[in-house]
Amino acid sequence: MKYIIATLLILLVAANAFGQTKITVLSYQMSVPDQNLEEYINETSFRGVGFDGRWFAGGSSFTGGISLAWHVFNKSTDGTIEFPNGALTGKQNRYINSFPIMLTGHLYFGNKNRLWMFIGGGVGTYYIIQRFEAGVHSIEESAWHLGAYPEFGLQIPLSEADFFINGKYNYAFEAGESVTGDKLDLAYWTVSVGLAYQGW
Repeated sequence: MKYIIATLLILLVAANAFGQTKITVLSYQMSVPDQNLEEYINETSFRGVGFDGRWFAGGSSFTGGISLAWHVFNKSTDGTIEFPNGALTGKQNRYINSFPIMLTGHLYFGNKNRLWMFIGGGVGTYYIIQRFEAGVHSIEESAWHLGAYPEFGLQIPLSEADFFINGKYNYAFEAGESVTGDKLDLAYWTVSVGLAYQGW
């Protein structure tokens, strides 16, 4: 973790040192589970926040940057869950905390004074914490996952900032174990809304 944080700080300092035009995005994020995550928690998450820093390369319309986010999924259920040595039916609380830490690239097109659109994506790592609670018993597993996402979105100028909206498909590759003993890989959709500040 400390190496990832150090790398991100170096990238931030280097980008600012070159004086490139930059965009800072603060966003509220909603997520919809897919694939294995949907089997564990099939409810939409309204608990997510994100930060993006993007720097234009030279005078081009291409940006490189970083993206940090925190997505929380949770569900209370009386259903059945399968374990290696049997199954459990009864009151349960299920949680997933996902922390994407990504290097990003985007191509901007359109008119930044009217409607600015972009496509791109990110590659990096997801730190995922999975927790299961039933009565007084709990199981927690955590792991770092390699991952990636495609992304598209737009910015609409307001007075002091741009309105920002985007969509992503997050995929964290297999790593560690799930609370049920299987290999854990996660996929989910994210929609973000927020404000984008040019020149921060």
